[in-house]
Amino acid sequence: MGEIVYRLAELAERIEGELRGDGEINITGVGHLEDANEGEITFADGPRVQSLADSSRASALIVPPDVEVRHKPFIVTEDPRLAFSKVLELFAPDRHPGPGVHPTAVVGHNVTLGGNVSVGAHAYVGDGAIVGDGSVIHPLAYVGPETVIGSDCAVHPQVYIGPRTQIGDRVIIHAGASVGADGFGYLQTTEGHRKIPQIGTVIVDDDVEIGANSTIDRATVAATRIGAGTKIDDQVHVAHNVVLGRNCLLCGQVGIAGSTTIGNNVVMGGQAGVNDHVEIGDNVIVAARASVFGNLNEPGIYSGYPAGPHQQQLRSIAHMRRLPRLMDRIKELEQTVEELRARLSESEQ
Repeated sequence: MGEIVYRLAELAERIEGELRGDGEINITGVGHLEDANEGEITFADGPRVQSLADSSRASALIVPPDVEVRHKPFIVTEDPRLAFSKVLELFAPDRHPGPGVHPTAVVGHNVTLGGNVSVGAHAYVGDGAIVGDGSVIHPLAYVGPETVIGSDCAVHPQVYIGPRTQIGDRVIIHAGASVGADGFGYLQTTEGHRKIPQIGTVIVDDDVEIGANSTIDRATVAATRIGAGTKIDDQVHVAHNVVLGRNCLLCGQVGIAGSTTIGNNVVMGGQAGVNDHVEIGDNVIVAARASVFGNLNEPGIYSGYPAGPHQQQLRSIAHMRRLPRLMDRIKELEQTVEELRARLSESEQ
């Protein structure tokens, strides 16, 4: 692949920014503000990085209106991070493999492959599966029988997609993820733990991204559902029968127990956990490592163990930190009371 080169004026047009300075310089890559090299473009997102913007070795910068770059050309935009993400897309290498089925792949009976589908080496596509136009099944991936995968999806190596799973369009499933494995369902009997068959499915709507080594379990009889536009980080667990709304963000190592319902635009910080059969409403933010045991119906930020409104939790933490001083004060007061009692007893005698 040849080197990717854009004129700065062309980049400004692509990201709908205002060019300041020489638009004819060539940009050959992207870098961080601190370590970008000549020929690269980077971004600065506020006046606090003014000094870094001035000293950066980058050939050009993307900045907000309140940052002025003195010694090099720059592009002004209201949202430098968004603009920079668009530039990253322009410089990202095209890793889309060519269409076709690798000779070592196994494709079952009655499989339907759309146009420009790629099935990589040693991948498996089960009987009756449907793969939409432009989708890529990377090497060593497993697609179960009767699974439906939409258009322009990417199923990365070592992914497991269980039978009868339904995947929408433009879904990305990263390496090692499992979508549609059995849910954790058992009955405790006198003879041991009796497995409850998990015969439901998983439905993943359009534009979802599922991180590496994450697991989304199939429902017992109905469907575990991931809403459109939701993004799931690495090593996240979504248990059976969970219904997750649209445009949610689940950060690393989040765990959601079974039969929980989560609304739209919910954000869950790293290692947050949710108990089973809980309802979380729209526009809720659950802070990192918070533990949700009951319903959260009102929009807002929740934190702590058990999770509660964030400002209340901060006050509780402040009170907890005062406890040692309060205990010392109580001991002083007890000693004072004892001394007063002793004096009173002496005066009565």
